[in-house]
Amino acid sequence: MVHVDAGTYTMDATDWPLGNQSWLMGIQAHISNDDGSEGANVFEPRNYGPKTLKAGTLQCNIFVNTTGEVDKTFTPRLYKID
Repeated sequence: MVHVDAGTYTMDATDWPLGNQSWLMGIQAHISNDDGSEGANVFEPRNYGPKTLKAGTLQCNIFVNTTGEVDKTFTPRLYKID
């Protein structure tokens, strides 16, 4: 979890094991807005950015939706564009 200021963000990761559009392994991120308005899933496969976000708490989950072992180092990165 990380607190973000309002602005435009994009998300990326090192070495997407199955590509950045796969629902077998990837990132899903949800924001809880500081102003109390309804939060939303903001980053997920096929939709990693750019997104305009309100100030709030961003929670990122790395998911593995496949059987077997995944032997990869996977580092998500959040970039503020403006």
